[in-house]
Amino acid sequence: MYFDFQKYNFNFTKSVERGSQMIVLLVYLVRCLVMIIATWLICNFVGKKSLGQFTPYDVAILFIVSNVISQPLVNTDLFKTAFGVVILSVSIVIISKLSLKRQFYGIDGMPSVVIANGKLIKEELKINHLNLYTLLSMLRIQGYNKIEDVNYAILEPGGQISVIPKSGVRPPTTKEMNLNISDEGLTFAVIVDGKINKRILPYVKINENWLVNELHSAYKVKPKDVFYAEVDSNKKLYVNLYKEV
Repeated sequence: MYFDFQKYNFNFTKSVERGSQMIVLLVYLVRCLVMIIATWLICNFVGKKSLGQFTPYDVAILFIVSNVISQPLVNTDLFKTAFGVVILSVSIVIISKLSLKRQFYGIDGMPSVVIANGKLIKEELKINHLNLYTLLSMLRIQGYNKIEDVNYAILEPGGQISVIPKSGVRPPTTKEMNLNISDEGLTFAVIVDGKINKRILPYVKINENWLVNELHSAYKVKPKDVFYAEVDSNKKLYVNLYKEV
Protein backbone atom coordinates (compact mmCIF):
# COMPACT_ATOMS: atom_id res chain seq x y z
CA MET A 1 0.00 0.00 0.00
CA TYR A 2 1.38 3.37 -1.05
CA PHE A 3 1.29 6.26 1.52
CA ASP A 4 1.47 9.79 0.16
CA PHE A 5 3.80 11.52 2.65
CA GLN A 6 3.83 14.72 0.62
CA LYS A 7 0.03 15.05 0.73
CA TYR A 8 -0.01 14.21 4.46
CA ASN A 9 2.70 16.78 5.16
CA PHE A 10 0.78 19.42 3.19
CA ASN A 11 -2.48 18.78 5.09
CA PHE A 12 -0.61 18.80 8.41
CA THR A 13 1.03 22.13 7.53
CA LYS A 14 -2.35 23.68 6.64
CA SER A 15 -3.83 22.48 9.96
CA VAL A 16 -0.93 24.01 11.88
CA GLU A 17 -1.34 27.29 10.01
CA ARG A 18 -5.07 27.39 10.75
CA GLY A 19 -4.37 26.63 14.40
CA SER A 20 -1.76 29.40 14.56
CA GLN A 21 -4.18 31.89 13.01
CA MET A 22 -6.85 30.99 15.57
CA ILE A 23 -4.38 31.50 18.42
CA VAL A 24 -3.33 34.89 17.00
CA LEU A 25 -6.99 35.96 16.71
CA LEU A 26 -7.69 34.75 20.25
CA VAL A 27 -4.72 36.70 21.64
CA TYR A 28 -5.84 39.80 19.72
CA LEU A 29 -9.37 39.39 21.11
CA VAL A 30 -8.02 39.15 24.67
CA ARG A 31 -5.94 42.30 24.13
CA CYS A 32 -9.01 44.17 22.86
CA LEU A 33 -11.02 43.11 25.90
CA VAL A 34 -8.21 44.14 28.25
CA MET A 35 -7.96 47.56 26.60
CA ILE A 36 -11.74 48.08 26.76
CA ILE A 37 -11.74 47.26 30.48
CA ALA A 38 -8.69 49.48 31.05
CA THR A 39 -10.36 52.39 29.24
CA TRP A 40 -13.51 51.99 31.32
CA LEU A 41 -11.49 51.91 34.56
CA ILE A 42 -9.53 55.03 33.58
CA CYS A 43 -12.66 57.00 32.70
CA ASN A 44 -14.09 56.18 36.14
CA PHE A 45 -10.77 56.84 37.86
CA VAL A 46 -10.22 60.37 36.53
CA GLY A 47 -13.63 61.55 37.80
CA LYS A 48 -17.08 62.56 36.59
CA LYS A 49 -16.36 65.26 34.05
CA SER A 50 -18.21 65.82 30.82
CA LEU A 51 -16.09 66.56 27.74
CA GLY A 52 -17.10 70.22 27.93
CA GLN A 53 -15.70 70.47 31.47
CA PHE A 54 -12.26 69.07 30.66
CA THR A 55 -9.42 71.54 30.82
CA PRO A 56 -6.96 71.73 27.89
CA TYR A 57 -4.49 69.70 29.97
CA ASP A 58 -7.09 66.97 30.59
CA VAL A 59 -7.92 66.73 26.90
CA ALA A 60 -4.24 66.55 25.91
CA ILE A 61 -3.52 63.78 28.44
CA LEU A 62 -6.59 61.79 27.35
CA PHE A 63 -5.48 61.99 23.72
CA ILE A 64 -2.09 60.60 24.76
CA VAL A 65 -3.75 57.89 26.89
CA SER A 66 -5.94 56.79 23.98
CA ASN A 67 -2.86 56.54 21.77
CA VAL A 68 -0.89 54.58 24.39
CA ILE A 69 -3.80 52.21 25.08
CA SER A 70 -3.98 51.28 21.40
CA GLN A 71 -0.34 50.13 21.34
CA PRO A 72 -0.95 46.54 22.58
CA LEU A 73 -3.19 46.04 19.54
CA VAL A 74 -0.18 46.41 17.26
CA ASN A 75 2.68 45.13 19.44
CA THR A 76 3.22 42.73 22.33
CA ASP A 77 4.67 45.08 24.96
CA LEU A 78 1.66 45.13 27.30
CA PHE A 79 3.61 45.98 30.49
CA LYS A 80 5.05 49.26 29.20
CA THR A 81 1.63 50.26 27.91
CA ALA A 82 -0.04 49.55 31.26
CA PHE A 83 2.68 51.46 33.12
CA GLY A 84 2.37 54.47 30.81
CA VAL A 85 -1.42 54.55 31.13
CA VAL A 86 -1.20 54.45 34.94
CA ILE A 87 1.32 57.32 35.01
CA LEU A 88 -0.79 59.49 32.69
CA SER A 89 -4.02 58.76 34.59
CA VAL A 90 -2.42 59.54 37.95
CA SER A 91 -1.09 62.82 36.54
CA ILE A 92 -4.66 63.89 35.65
CA VAL A 93 -5.82 63.13 39.18
CA ILE A 94 -2.85 64.97 40.73
CA ILE A 95 -3.49 68.07 38.61
CA SER A 96 -7.20 67.93 39.56
CA LYS A 97 -6.32 67.65 43.27
CA LEU A 98 -3.85 70.55 43.04
CA SER A 99 -6.52 72.72 41.39
CA LEU A 100 -8.57 72.43 44.61
CA LYS A 101 -5.88 74.23 46.59
CA ARG A 102 -5.84 78.01 46.82
CA GLN A 103 -2.31 78.36 45.43
CA PHE A 104 -3.26 76.46 42.26
CA TYR A 105 -6.74 77.86 41.54
CA GLY A 106 -5.59 79.11 38.15
CA ILE A 107 -4.08 75.83 37.02
CA ASP A 108 -7.27 74.84 35.17
CA GLY A 109 -7.63 78.30 33.68
CA MET A 110 -9.63 81.31 34.81
CA PRO A 111 -12.92 82.77 33.51
CA SER A 112 -12.54 85.59 31.02
CA VAL A 113 -15.04 88.44 30.66
CA VAL A 114 -15.41 88.98 26.90
CA ILE A 115 -18.39 91.37 27.12
CA ALA A 116 -18.78 93.89 29.95
CA ASN A 117 -21.55 96.49 30.23
CA GLY A 118 -22.67 95.58 26.72
CA LYS A 119 -19.24 96.27 25.18
CA LEU A 120 -16.85 93.78 23.60
CA ILE A 121 -13.44 93.45 25.23
CA LYS A 122 -11.04 93.00 22.35
CA GLU A 123 -8.03 92.15 24.52
CA GLU A 124 -9.82 89.20 26.19
CA LEU A 125 -10.98 87.92 22.81
CA LYS A 126 -7.39 88.04 21.59
CA ILE A 127 -6.00 86.29 24.68
CA ASN A 128 -8.53 83.45 24.30
CA HIS A 129 -8.15 83.21 20.49
CA LEU A 130 -11.88 83.79 20.13
CA ASN A 131 -13.07 85.55 17.00
CA LEU A 132 -16.33 87.45 16.69
CA TYR A 133 -18.07 84.85 14.53
CA THR A 134 -17.43 82.14 17.11
CA LEU A 135 -18.58 84.43 19.91
CA LEU A 136 -21.79 85.26 18.02
CA SER A 137 -22.43 81.56 17.47
CA MET A 138 -21.96 80.82 21.18
CA LEU A 139 -24.34 83.64 22.09
CA ARG A 140 -26.99 82.35 19.66
CA ILE A 141 -26.77 78.92 21.25
CA GLN A 142 -27.57 80.62 24.57
CA GLY A 143 -30.56 82.34 22.94
CA TYR A 144 -29.15 85.82 22.34
CA ASN A 145 -29.07 87.11 18.75
CA LYS A 146 -27.82 90.60 19.55
CA ILE A 147 -24.73 91.67 21.45
CA GLU A 148 -26.63 94.76 22.60
CA ASP A 149 -28.93 92.44 24.62
CA VAL A 150 -25.95 91.10 26.59
CA ASN A 151 -24.77 92.87 29.72
CA TYR A 152 -21.95 90.46 30.56
CA ALA A 153 -20.57 87.38 28.80
CA ILE A 154 -18.00 85.20 30.56
CA LEU A 155 -15.92 82.57 28.80
CA GLU A 156 -15.57 79.76 31.32
CA PRO A 157 -12.42 77.60 31.77
CA GLY A 158 -14.20 74.60 30.19
CA GLY A 159 -14.97 76.55 27.01
CA GLN A 160 -18.65 77.31 27.69
CA ILE A 161 -19.99 80.83 27.75
CA SER A 162 -22.16 82.26 30.53
CA VAL A 163 -24.45 85.15 29.64
CA ILE A 164 -25.96 87.77 31.94
CA PRO A 165 -28.52 89.65 29.84
CA LYS A 166 -29.64 93.22 30.24
CA SER A 167 -32.67 93.60 32.49
CA GLY A 168 -34.86 94.75 29.62
CA VAL A 169 -34.55 91.47 27.67
CA ARG A 170 -34.54 88.85 30.41
CA PRO A 171 -37.79 87.18 31.53
CA PRO A 172 -39.29 88.57 34.74
CA THR A 173 -38.93 86.46 37.86
CA THR A 174 -41.79 85.40 40.12
CA LYS A 175 -40.34 87.62 42.85
CA GLU A 176 -40.50 90.66 40.58
CA MET A 177 -44.12 89.76 39.73
CA ASN A 178 -44.97 89.42 43.45
CA LEU A 179 -46.05 85.81 43.00
CA ASN A 180 -45.77 83.52 45.99
CA ILE A 181 -44.72 80.16 44.53
CA SER A 182 -43.23 77.42 46.66
CA ASP A 183 -39.87 75.98 45.70
CA GLU A 184 -39.96 72.96 43.43
CA GLY A 185 -38.49 69.81 44.94
CA LEU A 186 -36.52 67.02 43.33
CA THR A 187 -37.96 63.77 42.02
CA PHE A 188 -36.03 60.57 42.71
CA ALA A 189 -36.08 57.26 40.82
CA VAL A 190 -36.81 54.74 43.58
CA ILE A 191 -37.34 51.65 41.39
CA VAL A 192 -35.55 50.92 38.14
CA ASP A 193 -36.07 47.68 36.25
CA GLY A 194 -37.75 45.95 39.18
CA LYS A 195 -35.04 46.83 41.71
CA ILE A 196 -35.46 49.24 44.63
CA ASN A 197 -32.76 51.89 44.80
CA LYS A 198 -32.19 51.73 48.57
CA ARG A 199 -29.45 54.36 48.48
CA ILE A 200 -31.97 56.99 47.29
CA LEU A 201 -34.75 56.31 49.82
CA PRO A 202 -33.27 58.43 52.68
CA TYR A 203 -33.21 61.50 50.41
CA VAL A 204 -36.97 61.15 49.83
CA LYS A 205 -37.50 60.49 53.56
CA ILE A 206 -39.21 57.16 52.96
CA ASN A 207 -38.27 53.56 53.70
CA GLU A 208 -38.65 50.30 51.83
CA ASN A 209 -41.75 49.27 53.78
CA TRP A 210 -43.53 52.51 52.87
CA LEU A 211 -42.74 51.98 49.21
CA VAL A 212 -43.88 48.35 49.20
CA ASN A 213 -47.13 49.27 50.99
CA GLU A 214 -47.85 52.11 48.56
CA LEU A 215 -47.30 49.82 45.58
CA HIS A 216 -49.64 47.22 47.04
CA SER A 217 -52.41 49.64 48.05
CA ALA A 218 -52.40 51.74 44.87
CA TYR A 219 -51.44 49.23 42.19
CA LYS A 220 -51.68 45.76 43.79
CA VAL A 221 -48.14 44.94 42.62
CA LYS A 222 -44.72 44.13 44.04
CA PRO A 223 -41.45 45.96 43.25
CA LYS A 224 -40.45 43.18 40.82
CA ASP A 225 -43.51 44.07 38.69
CA VAL A 226 -42.42 47.72 38.33
CA PHE A 227 -40.32 48.87 35.39
CA TYR A 228 -39.86 52.40 36.75
CA ALA A 229 -41.11 54.31 39.80
CA GLU A 230 -40.33 57.76 41.12
CA VAL A 231 -41.24 59.77 44.22
CA ASP A 232 -41.19 63.56 44.49
CA SER A 233 -40.54 65.74 47.53
CA ASN A 234 -44.25 65.61 48.40
CA LYS A 235 -44.11 61.80 48.45
CA LYS A 236 -46.23 61.52 45.34
CA LEU A 237 -45.58 58.15 43.70
CA TYR A 238 -45.48 57.63 39.93
CA VAL A 239 -45.30 54.05 38.66
CA ASN A 240 -44.73 52.49 35.25
CA LEU A 241 -45.40 48.75 35.25
CA TYR A 242 -43.75 46.14 33.06
CA LYS A 243 -47.11 45.26 31.50
CA GLU A 244 -47.55 48.88 30.42
CA VAL A 245 -44.32 49.12 28.45
